Amino acid sequence: MQPSLSRCEKAMTCVNRGRRYPDIGQRNNTSTTVNSRNNNNYNDPTMKLVTKEEIDAHQSAVLSAGIKGFILGTAVSIGIYALAPHKYPLLLKMPWSIKTAIAVTPPAFAASVNAERGSSAFDNQMYSSEFTQKKILDEHKRWNSLTLTEKTIESVSENKYGIITGLWALSMWGSWVIANKDKLMTKSQKFYQARMYAQFITVAMLLGSIGLSVYEENHNLGKKESREDQYLKEYLQEHKK
Repeated sequence: MQPSLSRCEKAMTCVNRGRRYPDIGQRNNTSTTVNSRNNNNYNDPTMKLVTKEEIDAHQSAVLSAGIKGFILGTAVSIGIYALAPHKYPLLLKMPWSIKTAIAVTPPAFAASVNAERGSSAFDNQMYSSEFTQKKILDEHKRWNSLTLTEKTIESVSENKYGIITGLWALSMWGSWVIANKDKLMTKSQKFYQARMYAQFITVAMLLGSIGLSVYEENHNLGKKESREDQYLKEYLQEHKK
């Protein structure tokens, strides 16, 4: 049986306990504050879950950026092995494991880095404002409604100048490789022959570019700015109401 404490002794015990453990009250206050914050965040009406459309749009943006990075890395690998016989002959004598690692590393690295950058860029654009969020989701719906042919034509149309420049440089290099195989021609004759090949390919690409422009004109493609103007008008009308 413990002896009963008087009122004064009980008061002294509480005071001593507060001196011995001064952080008990602070802990209780802190936990109460954290719980209230969590409850406020949970009941915040502005917070919402990510929709399936946003997830699909994010995956499409990441996949597109990853493919672009993979193409760039593949071009780097091809360039390495194109220069290897002349600049790095020891590379061709290495084991197949090292050759494979050198060939695979640039595409894998470029794809992963560009996909991460695409994800960050998508988040910055998607959640910067309601206008950009609506525009991105509407554009994603429109893109998914297109056929494979329409997607291909639109992609080529948006990147036609880069494609034409790359094909022109590739045609110049390929023309020289083909002409240089002829052992009977002189060097000046090889240059002339390579120029003829390159001119023929350039004319073909120009005709293809003209045909693509005519197709865009007939099918109302390449009017991205008009769509953005339409989004802006709809956004302003909604906020006027």
